[in-house]
Amino acid sequence: MSRTHANRSGLLALCVTLSLGLAACGEPPGRPTGTPPAAVDPGVLVTDFVGRLKPTDPYRNPDADERRAARKAMTLLLAKDRAGLDEASGILAGLGFTASRGHDLQTGRDYALFVTGAGGERPWGLIMMDLSQPVRLAVEVPHPNSDLHTEDVGLRLFRAVPGSIMLVAGAHRRAGNQQADAAHNPDGLFHLVSDRFARNKINQIQLHGFAEQSLPDEEVVVSNGQKRSNPALRRTADALAGAGFVTCRAWSTRCGELEGTTNTQAEAARKQGAVFLHLEITWVVRRDEDRRAALVEALAAADLPHA
Repeated sequence: MSRTHANRSGLLALCVTLSLGLAACGEPPGRPTGTPPAAVDPGVLVTDFVGRLKPTDPYRNPDADERRAARKAMTLLLAKDRAGLDEASGILAGLGFTASRGHDLQTGRDYALFVTGAGGERPWGLIMMDLSQPVRLAVEVPHPNSDLHTEDVGLRLFRAVPGSIMLVAGAHRRAGNQQADAAHNPDGLFHLVSDRFARNKINQIQLHGFAEQSLPDEEVVVSNGQKRSNPALRRTADALAGAGFVTCRAWSTRCGELEGTTNTQAEAARKQGAVFLHLEITWVVRRDEDRRAALVEALAAADLPHA
């Protein structure tokens, strides 16, 4: 059995065990009209996916044909009328993604999910899109299972802001001799998808984690990879500080090596004139579930979808 098949089988086995339904724990895109999506907890799916990512896994970037297909799929996905959702699902399936739809009982909203097999030949990620309204915020997790619990912060924020789309890298940052570091790989699928967000002027927030000793006097670092701010950055920093988080504002003070100045998605967004927020979170906050919840509450209050 190939590793890709084994990983997909493992995901299906999880679904069967939890009695969650079809395909990748949801209904396939082409379900009969009027049939409600399966009630599936996306938190289980995201946690299982991230937990399978290992630094010893192989990794490769998509080739030119795969990149063209991915760009077309994202154009269809991000269309406001959603008319191309089924076509996009088919294209992504051809790129190794398992496509499904589900219903999140926690939010009461439907979502579409696209996920590749961890450790497989095409380990390119997880995309989850809220179907309740057009996409207006992209929540990104570039270093899953490395910057621990950032996927939980991302999932909570996805749920807190209707119209969100969540992008999780498909490999550990050290996979493929560190080629898989999504935040610094301009040739990866993660970057391609993020660039589509920027070109569509969808605000992005990218979640990172740092060790306490890296910046011991701060809990979060708000930046955009540049030495100047914008209203979204200032609102975010104000909301976090107002919620009691010790906040370093990278446009007005030094924040160590945590300012996102080498982040490839930040640079792509800058070129497109799009809003990009780079958020570093200390381990002291990330390890505490209550503080993660408080962090997300503050972020949701910062009106992230607006410039």
